[in-house]
Amino acid sequence: PAISDGLKVQEYALSYGSGIAGTLFNRVQSDVEAVEERADRYFEGPTLATVPESNAVREARSAGEPLLAHAPESAAAAAYREAARVLDPRDGDSGDVAERFRTAVIPDPP
Repeated sequence: PAISDGLKVQEYALSYGSGIAGTLFNRVQSDVEAVEERADRYFEGPTLATVPESNAVREARSAGEPLLAHAPESAAAAAYREAARVLDPRDGDSGDVAERFRTAVIPDPP
C-alpha cells in the first residue's frame, strides 16, 4: 500500500506541473538498499532519505515535541536532516508554488 500511495502522490504532483524532488521513505524496517532499488523502479527523482523505524519518533510524539528537538541525535532525526539538506525551496518560483498549493487546497468552482 505504501508504494501505491506514493505513486498516487507522484501522479497528483505531476498533474499540477510540480517537479519531483525525490522520495523519502518513512518507518523503514527492512534492508535500506532493497527499499532504494524499489524506489528506482517506481519513482522519479532520487531517494532523499530512508527514515528508520524508531522509538525516538514515538517518544517525541507522546511528549508533544518535534523529533529534532526531542531526540536530535537519533537515526530518524539524522535521516530527516539529510532530506532537508538536499531540498531547497528557493529553487522554484514562490508565486507559482503558492498558486499550485491554493488551487490544490481550494479548487476553482466548476
